[in-house]
Amino acid sequence: MFKNILIIKPSSLGDVVHALPVLNKLRAAYPAARLSWLVGTQAAPVVESNPDLNEVFYFRRSSRRPFSAARAQMALAKRLRTAGFDCVIDLQGLFRSAAFALATGAPRRIGLSSAREGAPLFYTDVVETPERIHAVDRYLLVGSILGFDSAAPQFNLAVPKAARDSVDRLLESVPALKRPFVALSVGARWPSKEYPAASLADVGRMLLTRFGGAVFLVGAPSSAAAASEIEKTIGTGTVNLVGRTDVAELMALLARMDLFITPDTGAMHVADALGTPLVAVFGPTDPARTGPYLQKDRVLFALDSCPRAPCLKRKCPDPVCMRAVNPDEVFRRAECVLKEHR
Repeated sequence: MFKNILIIKPSSLGDVVHALPVLNKLRAAYPAARLSWLVGTQAAPVVESNPDLNEVFYFRRSSRRPFSAARAQMALAKRLRTAGFDCVIDLQGLFRSAAFALATGAPRRIGLSSAREGAPLFYTDVVETPERIHAVDRYLLVGSILGFDSAAPQFNLAVPKAARDSVDRLLESVPALKRPFVALSVGARWPSKEYPAASLADVGRMLLTRFGGAVFLVGAPSSAAAASEIEKTIGTGTVNLVGRTDVAELMALLARMDLFITPDTGAMHVADALGTPLVAVFGPTDPARTGPYLQKDRVLFALDSCPRAPCLKRKCPDPVCMRAVNPDEVFRRAECVLKEHR
């Protein structure tokens, strides 16, 4: 019976969300254990308010000189060593995360066979993983060693109160807001995953014409130019928040939405875990592996548009797979979702 367990899953935002059911299962299997998580600072809000966690350790990516970065990582390794973990679960599956697992000195170090960069060499227990399986189900395979129950996975994504209050104030500051609230995700981490801004604007305009309400634009600061063009195209009823929310506030905002339209992004997984209705547009990535876990039927994927799809390429000179998803098709699916949940 383990008493002090560490989950290593630093990034990215969507991947950390995928790992939440492991935490939930651990708490059910080990109610008296001390549970900790090693997470990157960017994705930290996903776990910081979770009531199942006792402690959060932070991995900070640094652009400083290599010596300073190495010294910071050594200090973190020392902290992990002195924490006295008897079990470590490495869900990141890379050399650095496996090295942190080894540095803890834990007698049991569990990882997946799909881990790369020689990471399985650092584990005491390696769990075999099928090739084509959703990330959530892949992480839960560690339950074969840890004794997880067979109940349906639960995310239990907790939104920080400060972020909820901040979003409440933001919404109160926008005059004459009416429902439904629809959020559009502008841009994506991979350029190849971006849904064309013109298509997204068409969807927003059609939804406002059909339902009224408000359209919220969300995304990273790098998508600010595209968001401005979308805002001009849609016009009245648009609230442009691109680059204006941090991760915690984005979580709080998505929790207030009636619908979220998005490509394959970390925000998509946040919305799915929160139970926010969504429509997801896929192209270069495989929805069977990284699609919305709870809303698998809400994916639009023009598989026949490109013989290479899903190619898993970050950049593409001609992302025909994303352009092939017609705005009218997205609107029709969004219309059905809104009617279903109103």
